[in-house]
Amino acid sequence: MLCEFKFPDVGEGIAEGEIVRWLVKEGDSVEEDQDLLEVETDKALLTLNSPYTGKVTQLHGKEGEIIKVGDVLTTIEAGGEQATALEAEKKDSGTVVGTLGDNEVVEVVRPVQATPAVRALAKQMQIDLASVKGTGPGGRITKEDVETAAAKTAPQAGAEDAYGSVEKIPLRGIRRTVAKRMAEASKRVAEVTIWEDADITELEQVRAKERKVAEEKGVKLTYLPFLIKAVLPALKVHPYFNASLDEAAEAIILKKYFNVGIAVDTPDGLIVFVIKDADRKNILDLAKETATLAEKARHRKIDLHELKGSTFTITNYGVVGASYGTPIINYPEVAILGLGKIEDRPVVRNGQIAIRKIMPLSLAFDHRVIDGVEAGRFLGVVIQHLEDPNLMLIEGK
Repeated sequence: MLCEFKFPDVGEGIAEGEIVRWLVKEGDSVEEDQDLLEVETDKALLTLNSPYTGKVTQLHGKEGEIIKVGDVLTTIEAGGEQATALEAEKKDSGTVVGTLGDNEVVEVVRPVQATPAVRALAKQMQIDLASVKGTGPGGRITKEDVETAAAKTAPQAGAEDAYGSVEKIPLRGIRRTVAKRMAEASKRVAEVTIWEDADITELEQVRAKERKVAEEKGVKLTYLPFLIKAVLPALKVHPYFNASLDEAAEAIILKKYFNVGIAVDTPDGLIVFVIKDADRKNILDLAKETATLAEKARHRKIDLHELKGSTFTITNYGVVGASYGTPIINYPEVAILGLGKIEDRPVVRNGQIAIRKIMPLSLAFDHRVIDGVEAGRFLGVVIQHLEDPNLMLIEGK
């Protein structure tokens, strides 16, 4: 029996994804739970598995194509017990519809209406005619339909605008997700940024002293765990920074838990992973978890639950040499803290010029929820803990 496997609802509010890579080809035999394809969503890279055993008769969609939940991904000729398990009912069109586990399956009778010339063009342009909607008489696929489908999926090199040659590259993957989220944040958030420096000379001494101990435990001790630790008391003293705004209910939702999001650069774009219950973890715990999740994010092996639930985000653009920025708030959060390039600078201390280690900080906040005075006080608490690392020890885990 021919069965359609559709892009399932994988939860987490995911409505669409991009086909990144097919792991099978037409004509392949597959086993139940065998990997079929990789799909990029706005949360993570997912591997979808076959719900049954059979032979792949058709792949629906090309790599780079955007698919919606419910769209057909593969047609598989299932056999044996699984085929007989389909509780199908005949439709007027001759199509059989039924269910198998959590996936909807359909016996397919779907002839493609296209002339030999159009079929040859589609093959040449690597377009799956089954995914093309025909605009000709009776739903027939025309040459123009194939060309339109090709234009939607392929980069266009050598095109021209009024001033010269251009290249058109489809907005896909994480970059597409980032673009959507940044547009949403820009539209819905009244964002303001303030900047300040923290003198972390004493913190550097602590870090240098404890670095060897951390390495013996397999942990690389960077500045980030200390920054997370400094942010937590500020979030507790100023709870509006650990919140979201429910516009429909006209209410500010104060979060009683502290999940810190960390933005990390990956070959595919920016990903924010989440340190859950950060206030319950010590410096070494935070260092180990941030390193582990950052590695998983860079290799796209991170799980969905590790990308969800953040209440406040930290982004480190200092690793690329930038000192200050205007970071975009990770909506629906109401604030984000940017970490700049740490460097030695000459500063005045007690009337004398001294070389101190300075950490630049940029705090962006939603002015609908937080006023500038409170933002300054919040940043003051963060800096106080960075400049006096003993406070982190006194205040416990």
